[in-house]
Amino acid sequence: MRDNKELIKSFIEEVFNKHDLTAIDKYLVANLLNGSGKTPESFKKFLIALFSGFPDLHVKIEHILAENDLVLVFLNFTGTHRGQYEGLPATNKSVINRSADLYKIENDKIVAHWDVVDRLDLLKKIGAITFNNGCQSLKQ
Repeated sequence: MRDNKELIKSFIEEVFNKHDLTAIDKYLVANLLNGSGKTPESFKKFLIALFSGFPDLHVKIEHILAENDLVLVFLNFTGTHRGQYEGLPATNKSVINRSADLYKIENDKIVAHWDVVDRLDLLKKIGAITFNNGCQSLKQ
């Protein structure tokens, strides 16, 4: 069995940095317990949209901690909005977004995942949401 930290590092490198969606099945169990409700298939669809909107997306591990079967990782995502994302056409704006992800590992596979992602900040950075006088508005 490989070290759980190394498994998550490899997962992030292959899936997020190499944009290899076929690697997802190597890392995730089919019946993934997921705080966001994503299955491996819906995760692939999410990543297709993300990579389409940010084709140069790259993820850097800021912190990684492991204890028993749990791995906590803080990530920095960088990319340029060069394609449609969340219905908004490309703005060519560079963005940095952060997340905190908790993974549960069993038998060299990710069996559970929970994350906290600042999607509001990302949507603000690409101009999908604006704030005027304290009021939020969505661009359509």
